[in-house]
Amino acid sequence: GFTVQRHLDIQTFVREPYWTLDLGVIKATSSTGGNVEAQRVCRAVWEGGRSFHPNKIVSLRDLVCESKDVGDRAVWVEKVVTKDKKQGRPTPLNTVALLKACSKSLGIGPHATMQTAERLYLSGYLSYPRTESTAYPTSFDILGTLRQQSNDARWGKYVRSLIANNEITKSRGGVDMGDHPPITPCREVGGYELSGDMARVYDLVVRHFIASVSQDAVWKSTRVYLKIDVLKEKGRFVVSGRELVSKGFLEVVLYKQYEEESSRENNENEDLSDEEIRPLP
Repeated sequence: GFTVQRHLDIQTFVREPYWTLDLGVIKATSSTGGNVEAQRVCRAVWEGGRSFHPNKIVSLRDLVCESKDVGDRAVWVEKVVTKDKKQGRPTPLNTVALLKACSKSLGIGPHATMQTAERLYLSGYLSYPRTESTAYPTSFDILGTLRQQSNDARWGKYVRSLIANNEITKSRGGVDMGDHPPITPCREVGGYELSGDMARVYDLVVRHFIASVSQDAVWKSTRVYLKIDVLKEKGRFVVSGRELVSKGFLEVVLYKQYEEESSRENNENEDLSDEEIRPLP
């Protein structure tokens, strides 16, 4: 089936070199002595993509370098597009998502994760960890569960602000499978009450729960479209970047933990993954 074919593709894969045009954009300012100092360099991505023919790339580069017309060699800004993009909060946590998050963020394998989650469940810290549901049932007390965490030194201030400012939101998407509700905390934990993997898994579950009922994060996305006249249609480049405008749920979780999934499912159905997290010059 698919798994076997994918394994064969990986085993028989042969690396092949490729070439692309690279354009560095430098923001420079004059120092007190009148000398130019480079402040920041951004790499512009060539819209032509990758080429497996080095002569093609070399000829394009030489065309620019050997042009006698300064205007043809210059890089021109065609347009600048700036917009706000939302990064959706995570959906409530089911078993598969728990295993994935613990592996990715904590480096804990599936077997150890389930053992730890079941110990936390039997000790009354977490709800039942074997569930397919990714939506809270209508009977679930979101506000009450949040209030249990409002005095915690790690996230209590954020939770109190969430409640006081009436910023609690309905969980995003998901399905209530009717078996068991998503995995959530059942009680607060004192400073040294848990240790080792039990403390780490509990921490992840609580942060995920709080994030799932928080506001979405908002990024300011900027794309600068550039062109080199002498290359005509083959001389187009893009510099892109983004800055965090409103942290939203990222206030309580590390954004790297959820960035990949949320970028593919953000509210505007636009991919953020090719934009560096940086301000542009």
